[in-house]
Amino acid sequence: MYKRIFKSLVAVSLITAIMGTTVLADEVTDLQNQKDQKQQELDNYEDELAYILVRIDEMELALAQKNSEIEEAEKELAEAEEKLSLQYKDMKLRIKYMYEDQSKSLSEVFLTSESMSEVLNKTEYVQQVYSYDRNKLEEMSNTAANIKELKNSLEKDKNELTTMTEELTQQQAVLYTSISESKDSLEELTTKLKNAQEKAARTIVASSASSQQTANIATSVTAPTATANNNSALASQVVASAYNYIGVPYVSGGSSPSGFDCSGFTSYLYGQFGVSLSRSSSAQSYGGVSVSISEAQPGDIICYAGHVALYVGNGRIIHAPVPGKTVCETSVNIMPITGVRRYW
Repeated sequence: MYKRIFKSLVAVSLITAIMGTTVLADEVTDLQNQKDQKQQELDNYEDELAYILVRIDEMELALAQKNSEIEEAEKELAEAEEKLSLQYKDMKLRIKYMYEDQSKSLSEVFLTSESMSEVLNKTEYVQQVYSYDRNKLEEMSNTAANIKELKNSLEKDKNELTTMTEELTQQQAVLYTSISESKDSLEELTTKLKNAQEKAARTIVASSASSQQTANIATSVTAPTATANNNSALASQVVASAYNYIGVPYVSGGSSPSGFDCSGFTSYLYGQFGVSLSRSSSAQSYGGVSVSISEAQPGDIICYAGHVALYVGNGRIIHAPVPGKTVCETSVNIMPITGVRRYW
């Protein structure tokens, strides 16, 4: 009887331990999911920030160019207006000479002329001078008007660029706030997850569950990590595969040929060859094996602030850049490199 009671108590204790362990494992899984979601949210914010910073840089260059064009237009307008003023003054002098000089009145033109042909020639000359002045004034006036219209158009373009830059700067400020809040939440979730994992580990050790159960729970709370095996053939396959997806649109959170974000692209490429990479760019920047930038080889992951890309050799990368763009090959120097990781 006592044996049955003891066995019952042991069974109850074992079941309770197993149930407690299961609850802890569920808690760890839930926290891990929350952390992964928050990490993805942070990565998306950082990708968007990187895109906005590039756009702000483009706007600043465009504004500098527009200012130069406006300065040039202002210079040309001043010169045109000065020429117009001088032409007008010259015309007034000629008019005064031809029509206001009493020693040379129109009647004297007739009286001093030896023939009607000479009269007509002198009259025609006066008309030609008048027509020249009029045409020249109209030409210069039109030139000044066109330059002034160009200047106004340039200033309008500048105002639009300024407005766009201000809007991007406001978005940048909002993203900085969102990134800060996401980092705080991620740090809090990381702490909670660590505590839950430690608690689960202690419970596993204290319980009388089988070693296989312990291994299963440990597996559920510990994420697998990829290591490098110096498999250059695998790296070559990954690089060759990457070229097949050039032109695929950028999609936030995308990790399939219908659309990629930066970490979705690199994790998909390696996943096709049985190598598991973390889904976020920040996690990928800590996985695999660290390699110096000078020793980077095709197949390595180039890491930037909030961004990752696949190195294909000769200073080139293939990556999913920013919203509105597609997977493309470009220079490795798109942003300051923060690290190089090798997964092959």
